[in-house]
Amino acid sequence: MILITGASGAVGSALLRELDSTDEVIALTHHKPVGTASVRGDVTRPWLGLHPAEYRELAAKVDVVVHCAAAVNFSASREHLHRINVVGTGHVLRFVADAEARLVHGSTAFIARAGDGTPFDAYAATKSAGETLVRESGLPACIARISTVVGDVPRLQAFHYLLGFALSGQLPFLPCTPGTRVDLVPRDAVAAALAALAHDHDAHGDHWLTAGPAALPMERVIEIATDAAAARAQDDEELRDIDQTIFHTRLIDPAVASTVLTAVLSRSSSSAAPSVIERAANLMTAYDNAEPFPTSLGRIPSGPAAPSIESSETALRHLVDYLTGLPRQTWELS
Repeated sequence: MILITGASGAVGSALLRELDSTDEVIALTHHKPVGTASVRGDVTRPWLGLHPAEYRELAAKVDVVVHCAAAVNFSASREHLHRINVVGTGHVLRFVADAEARLVHGSTAFIARAGDGTPFDAYAATKSAGETLVRESGLPACIARISTVVGDVPRLQAFHYLLGFALSGQLPFLPCTPGTRVDLVPRDAVAAALAALAHDHDAHGDHWLTAGPAALPMERVIEIATDAAAARAQDDEELRDIDQTIFHTRLIDPAVASTVLTAVLSRSSSSAAPSVIERAANLMTAYDNAEPFPTSLGRIPSGPAAPSIESSETALRHLVDYLTGLPRQTWELS
């Protein structure tokens, strides 16, 4: 019996689809139904928000917990992030102990970039604290450090919005050191890796579910996005006759970015455009000139193959196709 927390999220929902039909699966849900056996609870509350009798009944059945529930909104308050990513992990660990089960703990690859003054700092700090709880628990567990997930994700995250703003012509430039790479991993690969870890009774330690050496240069990311936007414009009568190159995002040296930002902001009559540029520039500080993440893909028994440049580009094209199909108001900032 495998219990999945966060089963309605990008990773948890993909894992539900990935698990073998012979697996007995139950989801701990907070709000949304997930189309499988489930109990409604809350990881931030003792007993996972369940009635004690329901909690004991669940603990008697579960053999493995895959903990995917997390707060991934980088602009959320530290209190909110701590409550879900740290307190919630503590409650899950208590359940794992009571169930005498094994844990696959979903974490983030961005722990490697914590403390660099990036938008990921508060989020990465709480995920790091969660990892510490897992290690110090002494329970049978392994940690899955997951990178930016791409695909038809149910909720857009920071990099998805950055790419969407570029696709919608709202991002005229982006600070980026040449050669900077962006680690994107297909969510079906993440799901396959988590399923393999759930099935492996000997799984332990840290596992990096990332693109690793197959992370794409930002120049290539923008090129693929640009080609997709141009192709999309051919299907739109209002855009067909407009030179799409005027909307392309240009990468600029971060050393001169502040000067350019000041000039753009001082002359812009739009309150939204500067906000888009500033947010994107802030986000890029987490990627710019950073060392690539390691990867464990290709080395997890019965797990997915190691990513390649070709598979990373294919995954990015799928993401771009998905983003360009979303309503235009998706990219309007409130």
